[in-house]
Amino acid sequence: MKTHIRKAEPNAKNMSDWVKKLFIERSDLFLKFLDLRWPRTEELVNGMTKILGNYGISSGSLLDLCCGNGRVSIHMAMKGFKTVGVDISKPFLENARTKAEQHGVSDRTTFLQGDVRKLKKVVWNVSEPFDVVVNVWTSIGYTSKDDDLNIFEQARELSRQGAILFIAETMHAEYLSVKFTPTSYTELDNILMLEDRKYDPTTSNLSTSWIFYNKRGQNLRFLDRVDFENHIYSLSELSSLLRKARWETIASYGNLSTLQPMSPLTSLNIVAKAQ
Repeated sequence: MKTHIRKAEPNAKNMSDWVKKLFIERSDLFLKFLDLRWPRTEELVNGMTKILGNYGISSGSLLDLCCGNGRVSIHMAMKGFKTVGVDISKPFLENARTKAEQHGVSDRTTFLQGDVRKLKKVVWNVSEPFDVVVNVWTSIGYTSKDDDLNIFEQARELSRQGAILFIAETMHAEYLSVKFTPTSYTELDNILMLEDRKYDPTTSNLSTSWIFYNKRGQNLRFLDRVDFENHIYSLSELSSLLRKARWETIASYGNLSTLQPMSPLTSLNIVAKAQ
C-alpha cells in the first residue's frame, strides 16, 4: 500500500513570503537541513514512547503538525502508531513518502498538504480521534498568538480526552535570556548557511536571516536569502496558551531523549494532556 498524499493547495494570499520561498520555492535547500536532524530522531521518539507508556498509550493514532519530511511520523509509525503528518510544503511531503517507503511504513503513514491554521479542513476525512499530537523543532510563533491558539484548539478538537501533546525541540525565551548567539553557521556538503539573529527581549521576538551559499574550496557563491520573524515563548507563556486550548501541561524537559529536566540552557519540550 502506498503512502497517501492528498493535495490541498495552500492559500497564497495568507502565506507569508518567506514560508513560500523557503518551504516551496527553495525546498531543495531546506530539505538538506531537515535531513540533518534525522539521525537524532530515533532517540527523540524513544523518549516520547517511554512517556506515552506512563499514560497507557503504546499504540494508536498520531497527528504530526508541521511534519516536514516526516521524520517523527515515520519513526512513530515504526513503533506501531498510525500517523498523519500535515505540512504546507508539497516537496517535503513527497520526500516523506519516499522515506516512508524506504522504512517500510507506507501503510501506517498519511501525509496531507495544507496550512495547519486550517487544520480541521486539512484532515477532514480522518475519522478517528488522535491519541497523540506532536509539534517539533520550533514550529510555532511565526504568525500570531491567536493563530497558535487556534491551531492547538483545533488539535484538541481532533483528539480524544486524555490524549498527549508533545511540543519538542523548541526555542524558548529563558534560553535566549542567557545564551543568545547573534550569528552562527551550518555547513552541509557543499552548502553553507549563515544565520544572523536579532532578539528583542521586551517583545520576545526574534528576527532571523538565513543566507545560503554554495561552497567550492575557499570560495562562496551566494544562493539565496530568507528573512523571517517569530515570537519566542517562555514555558509559562506557552503553558498558559495551551491551557486556553484545553491542553494542560503535565511535564517539561530539556531533552526528551534523556528526559533531562528543562533549564535555561536546554531546549523546551512540553508534555501536555487533553482536558
